[in-house]
Amino acid sequence: MNDRILGTIAMICAPALLIEVLLMRGQENALISGIVGMVFMAGWICSNTGMRRMQAAGTSKWGRAVLLIQLAGLIMAFMSDFFEATGLLANSIIFNITDRAWPLSLLWMLVVGITVLVAKRLRGWQRFVPLLCGLALPPGVIADIAFGDHPGFVFCGLAALFWCLLGYVVRGGSQQVGLAPEPAVR
Repeated sequence: MNDRILGTIAMICAPALLIEVLLMRGQENALISGIVGMVFMAGWICSNTGMRRMQAAGTSKWGRAVLLIQLAGLIMAFMSDFFEATGLLANSIIFNITDRAWPLSLLWMLVVGITVLVAKRLRGWQRFVPLLCGLALPPGVIADIAFGDHPGFVFCGLAALFWCLLGYVVRGGSQQVGLAPEPAVR
């Protein structure tokens, strides 16, 4: 798949969580939540793949590793959603471990965002998009606590916006990557 397809898939999958929150209105359904989570994760995996191809986090060992660590977390979170949707391994240690990958992947996105920002491989405002994705969680948690937010509405709205932007950046692919080589580390 090329960057254009990866970015388009990511953009289509980005609003999945928001759609779930709007349609379910606080009701819980493991099948729907699991499927929606897998859709969102599939889009995020596409964005991650595009960023790795674009070398958005740089060409250093750390730049490559940060996105591979993110990918491992995303795959585990996808598995968690699969287990939730199917009821397989419910309340097992495997489910509990994979379920932790969701919040950890969101937190790790801050590390990815900072790494992309420092690497300066993306141009202009695109450099800030991965960091925005990482910053979506804190306001969502604060709104949930402070205002009794409809379950996750603020986070899901920000996620839809920021991950759609991330898909857009990936969709542009190599056109968005700076042409200047990364400075040598001595």
